[in-house]
Amino acid sequence: MALSSTPVSENTTDGGLVKGGSLPRIVKVDSSTGCTLTRAQVKGLTPNEFAALANKETDLARVIANAAEAKALGVEERGLTTLLTSSITNIKPLINKVNVAEQSIILPYIQRRQKSVINANYFVVTAGEATGSGTNTTDLSTYKALSAPSTTGQGEHGNSNGALATGDWRVTVTMGNSDWKTDLTNIERYFLPGSYVVVSGWRTGGDAYDSQFEVVGAKQGSSNTEAYVVLRPQGRDVPAAGIGSAVYDHYRPTGGVLQTVANNVNDYEAWCYNQPTDLSMRLIVNWLQTTRESRIVNQEYKETLAKIMDGKVNPFLNSMVYNPLAEQNRIAAQVSQDQWTRATWYNQAINAEQQPEKYMNLPAVTDPEDSSCHLEYKSNALGIKTLLYEGNRVKDNLGNPLNLDSLFGDLYYLKRNREQDGDRVSVIDCMTDRITSNLIFEAMNNYYKTKYSWDVTRQAQIGQKITHDGIILFNYNIYDIPEVNVQLAVFHDPFFDDILNVTSGITGGVYDNVGATSRNRALWLLDWSDIKIGIAGTNSVTRKSPNVEVDRLYRCRMDSVEREYSLRSTKWTTMVDRPHRHLIIENFAEDVRVTAKGPNQYDAMTGTSASTTDGIYSSSGSLTYTAPVLEGFEADSTDADAGGTGQGTGSQDTDSSS
Repeated sequence: MALSSTPVSENTTDGGLVKGGSLPRIVKVDSSTGCTLTRAQVKGLTPNEFAALANKETDLARVIANAAEAKALGVEERGLTTLLTSSITNIKPLINKVNVAEQSIILPYIQRRQKSVINANYFVVTAGEATGSGTNTTDLSTYKALSAPSTTGQGEHGNSNGALATGDWRVTVTMGNSDWKTDLTNIERYFLPGSYVVVSGWRTGGDAYDSQFEVVGAKQGSSNTEAYVVLRPQGRDVPAAGIGSAVYDHYRPTGGVLQTVANNVNDYEAWCYNQPTDLSMRLIVNWLQTTRESRIVNQEYKETLAKIMDGKVNPFLNSMVYNPLAEQNRIAAQVSQDQWTRATWYNQAINAEQQPEKYMNLPAVTDPEDSSCHLEYKSNALGIKTLLYEGNRVKDNLGNPLNLDSLFGDLYYLKRNREQDGDRVSVIDCMTDRITSNLIFEAMNNYYKTKYSWDVTRQAQIGQKITHDGIILFNYNIYDIPEVNVQLAVFHDPFFDDILNVTSGITGGVYDNVGATSRNRALWLLDWSDIKIGIAGTNSVTRKSPNVEVDRLYRCRMDSVEREYSLRSTKWTTMVDRPHRHLIIENFAEDVRVTAKGPNQYDAMTGTSASTTDGIYSSSGSLTYTAPVLEGFEADSTDADAGGTGQGTGSQDTDSSS
């Protein structure tokens, strides 16, 4: 799978201004871009588009206006913040109010529907037993079952209580332990009398087989997560008198994989069973948070800012640069922007009472003149990482080297999960620091050479950039992963570098220098098309000082230097609709390893070496022999490569299609 050229982001003009004009950029990532940032559509808002937005969505326009002002002040444009700002959506219609003690209180959360993966195509046979011949050991009176076999082939599908035939076999079926499953209950519903299944298993001697059966009947097993299914063999080698010898072991499965296939019911036969239709939707809660900012402005500042918003002047060649208030506001805007970005990522619940059934125990906002009048209850918007942690999508590597073999397995399941929702996925993005990005390049370089005898330039594009109007928004490398039939785009961003720089010198206590840096090293395999910032409302008010009408210091003065204080607030939340489309790998050492088995060196599968080019490549330069291991991320079990476990309780997403 050779790489094709990566589409370049659209470079539109920015309202006639010079490069990097005053209004912010919108980075669009959705299904049309393959859910990858490498094909994102980047667009700079023009003054006309900004004005049109203001007429439609006042709250959203106000958020964008704040970003525009920060940019005009000279605040450094950060890629991650631009991504988040680009994903804002109006959720004001979702806000609810309740009447409590004759007071109308705004609920601190919204409720939304969340789509989950439903996979009911594959099951696992865990046991099997004979139903008996003549004197049957299985009582079909408790089953919804077929009648005895009909000599005419008609009329047998409509009976509620059937009869067994020689050779019928009962199996115990569950959903198994696959990473690609849904934790369904009452699975007997999927085995309708008269439908067909195929069991793939092994004979006693180890030979593989695929055997087809007609479902005679099914009922719930010992729990609501397993089913007892009575199967009737179908095939050319099934004798007319029924199966009665060990020659037919392939029609007596005690293990294997069971797949449901289409039924065979003639129009003249009675058959009226409904196919199961599990809905993959459930209600989730997103908590709201109000964030405040303040700005000090004077008349000169206001006039210059108004011209910038109208696209009349270049923001970097005007008097605002020399305005001391502009510099103060630039610093304040940068701090506010960075803090908000970190909040959207790391925020956690305000306290243990942040639950829908306990919201009235949260900190209350009261009327300043009447403390008994509760207006709202405060909560924290949960960060993106917190939501994924609760959805069991955070993988702790426990300070071990980053194993790309395990990552390749993770990519496979991410691709399957995203395509299950109907998207076409050929590229999966991950974000990390520049050092890890370089180590992945070194490991992949040796991986290609050792395993395929390919040069890295054939399978990778290094030093790619996403630019717009001369501004570099993102840097990334992209690699072919033939085993998964997908490309991995590795982005590196200063956001990750900054936290590593801070922690690199920490020593003592539970951390040493290595432990601290591994803790804050991470890979974000996020689908940005699924991440939204919900805006539930904005507010802005201006206070002037001094008020010469009431301030005694100005009773005998004819003029004054008036300043305005602009107070702003935004009520927001983070939204991750489908956690199974995301994965975070964190806490790994400054070392990347990958199994690279050279061509025709198949004896390495047994653990013996046949070539010095066969083994695990480590970014530290060592090469050790080992059999290749490919593993996917299994959220509920220990990951052998990482030495860690999936975290969280799974409360965010009830399926386990990790």
